[in-house]
Amino acid sequence: MEEKYLNLLKDLIRLRPVTGDLPAVNRASERMHLFLSEHGLNCTMEELNGRKILYASTTAGKVPDLLMNAHIDVVPAEDEKQYEPEIKDGWLYARGAGDCLGNAVCIAKILCEAEPGVSIGAIFTADEETGGKTTERMVALGYKAKRVIFVLDSWNDHNISCQQKGILVVKLTAHGKGGHSSAPWVYDNPIDKLMDGYLRFRNVWKNPTPEDTWHNSMAATVIRGGMVNNQIPDTAEMLINFRYIHPEEKDAILQQLREQTKLEVSLERICPPVVVSQDSPELKLLVETYSEITGSEVGFAKMHGATDARWFVPLNLPIAIFGVEYNGIHSPEEKARLSSIQELSDVVRQVCRKMFKS
Repeated sequence: MEEKYLNLLKDLIRLRPVTGDLPAVNRASERMHLFLSEHGLNCTMEELNGRKILYASTTAGKVPDLLMNAHIDVVPAEDEKQYEPEIKDGWLYARGAGDCLGNAVCIAKILCEAEPGVSIGAIFTADEETGGKTTERMVALGYKAKRVIFVLDSWNDHNISCQQKGILVVKLTAHGKGGHSSAPWVYDNPIDKLMDGYLRFRNVWKNPTPEDTWHNSMAATVIRGGMVNNQIPDTAEMLINFRYIHPEEKDAILQQLREQTKLEVSLERICPPVVVSQDSPELKLLVETYSEITGSEVGFAKMHGATDARWFVPLNLPIAIFGVEYNGIHSPEEKARLSSIQELSDVVRQVCRKMFKS
């Protein structure tokens, strides 16, 4: 990979664009803006609640033939060393190397090296790790594609994902009457109510097995209740993270949760699932080209995680989710294979060459 793109990737990592650090994320957006502007791309900076959202394109306007997307925000790293990139054996180790700064730099390379007349645009969104409202904002502002959307985010062993599960984050709240822990018979402990209600629900809910994972799933993720060890609290609450396949299943899941737990249920966050047909000429061309260039057997896959593809579904366009090769995302061992940035840019360049000739 050329030095200028490697330096851009290192700069973005060192800026520490953790989603919750708005100034840092904005600095990363500005760094990408400067790089692409200097290379002659058409750039526009939009904003949502002070969060900068960069759009860059090879042609004027909001609607290119091919729209690409990657996010420039990252999850936090416990070890500060992760914000100093290290290269070993062709892999770059750092927070965001794979998710998703390596993909953002891959898109920058694709834009900068696009052939004359090729219409490509890219949205570099800034809060994907907490729901991607900046992507939703860009779609609302009219940024879309004429033909196809590529979301560079997820490595799936050279496969193209066209389905991803949606997310429901639900809060269970139990109310009671608190007081001194030495007299539990006097009070109404909401922690007991919360645990009992959750266990009733868990006993009727069936999570997927390792052998058959493409089903709805749920996981309890956060429990809150009480302040000190000798006081029964007045309330206790739990967050549950559901991953679901079909949009129409949302209401049934919430109803089942209410009926089984007998607790207060509130929806904290929702991200719709993605279900896209694999039959479009553009996606077939992508699979064919990806196979040719990598020498790998490329097919279609499903993913349990979520990407900003969720916000492009209403556009009714073919959507492909793929990305640079990575390992250990969100972990202390996160890394991206540098050669895959070149490989992926070659794939997209060849797809554009074929697509725009058709």
